[in-house]
Amino acid sequence: MHHGKMYGTTSIGERGQVVIPSDAREELGIEAGDKFVVFGSPNKGSVLLIKSEKFDQLATLFLNKSKEFEEFAKKLTEQSQASEE
Repeated sequence: MHHGKMYGTTSIGERGQVVIPSDAREELGIEAGDKFVVFGSPNKGSVLLIKSEKFDQLATLFLNKSKEFEEFAKKLTEQSQASEE
């Protein structure tokens, strides 16, 4: 199981920009112009960046699995109702 890696530290510039360390950019395939979805936890002071394309893939996967689960639950409900009759 992969648990991630620490690439060093960075700081926020005057315009709110963050420099991602070059090792991280190289290993993670991050290039200029890449778009990210930004999540945060104000209580914990943390920020999470996920490449938009990866987030879209994940959202699509969850949506498809949700539809599969909904269909499965519907079948179970129908079977349960049929056995009660």
